[in-house]
Formats: sequence, C-alpha cells, structure tokens
Amino acid sequence: MIDTFYIGAYWKDRKQLLDSVIDPTVQTLKRLCEIDEHFLNLYELGMSRKQALECRVSLSPEYIKKLYQGGLKKNDLDQNGYSKIGYRLSLWTGHKDGEASNVSFGVGKSSERLSNVCLIEMPAEGPARDRLLTLAKVKQIMKVLIENWQPDVVVLNSKELSNALDVGNDIGWVTYRKGLKSKIKLKSDIITQVNFIDGYLFYLNSDVVYNYDLMNSLAALK
Repeated sequence: MIDTFYIGAYWKDRKQLLDSVIDPTVQTLKRLCEIDEHFLNLYELGMSRKQALECRVSLSPEYIKKLYQGGLKKNDLDQNGYSKIGYRLSLWTGHKDGEASNVSFGVGKSSERLSNVCLIEMPAEGPARDRLLTLAKVKQIMKVLIENWQPDVVVLNSKELSNALDVGNDIGWVTYRKGLKSKIKLKSDIITQVNFIDGYLFYLNSDVVYNYDLMNSLAALK
C-alpha cells in the first residue's frame, strides 16, 4: 500500500478578521507556485472533476476573499466580524487521480477547542511526488508556511508514521517547532537545525526524507 504524505502547519486559537487572512493565503499560494510547477494551476473543488476544472483560481486578493466568503454561513460571524470556527478554503491542482494535490486552509479560529491549519496533501504517485518529497522542497514549503502563518508546529507527516507512533500531528518525518518545552535527547539518527526561521527543525539523518527503518527514532520528539 502506498503511504500518503502531507505537510501541515498548526497553531492554536488566533482571533482574526477575514481581511487579515487574505494576504497570507495569497502569498502562500504564490510561493508554492514558485517552489514547484505542480502548484501552478489551482482550482475550486466541484461536484465533479469536469466542474472543478472549469473553476480555475485567480490568486488576486479579491478572488480569494470571495472564496472564503462563500464558505461562511449566516451566523458564523459575530457582531465585530470575527468567527470562532474561522474561515475555510480548499483548492485542488487538477492533475489526474493519484497525481493531484489539495491545498486547504482552516484559519482565523478563535476557539480553544479548534486548531488553525494549513494543509498541503502530496500526490500519491507521479513525478511531482518524487520532487516534493525531498528535504530541500519540504524545507522550502515549510518556510513559506512559517513566514506567512507563524504556526506553533509544522510537520511533513504520513499516514503510516502517524499510525505507528500514535502522535497525531505533533511529530513528522520533518518537524518544525516554534519553541521547546524542555530539552530533547536525540540519537544520531536525527539532525537538529537550530534557528530555522525562528524555531527548531528536526529530520532524519538519512539520504531520503522518509526512512521507515528509522521511524521509531522519531518517537524521541514526543
């Protein structure tokens, strides 16, 4: 069975007006286009593939705001214009089945029970998967998410790793943490990069970004 990978940025409640999440969203999408051609074309999700391909997304602030507004329900905003459940947006790269990615945002949430998230699902197969699942590309994408959203945690995770370590989204094949609660004792299997943007980056000391033989070494990051 092919493992499924994603890069996710997560942060706790952050009260934001809709207008304040537009520019970070636009900049995130534009930077993804610069990092890899896989993200050059983005589409709204539709009822069918044909419908979705008819709705190519413009990366203008006005267009992105309209998409966010389309996901709001009548009573989502309070009298001051804030939303406890935040603003939601999901886009798709339009490639054939197995080779496409989704990019989704769930941001501006001010409820302690809900996490804010920006999620980039990697292709299950194809040349883009091979390009994107390299340490260089993963670092570039993480940098974009950190600079635009200031998250607490960013991970390159996979279904198999998450299930094996039973840690949700706290640990990934590559893990960024804005801060550390305590010192972490790590084996030589894991490389620590201090001052990655404004935090700490952890990844396997391996020729490949994910190595199932070293999976259990990542448990030390708990």
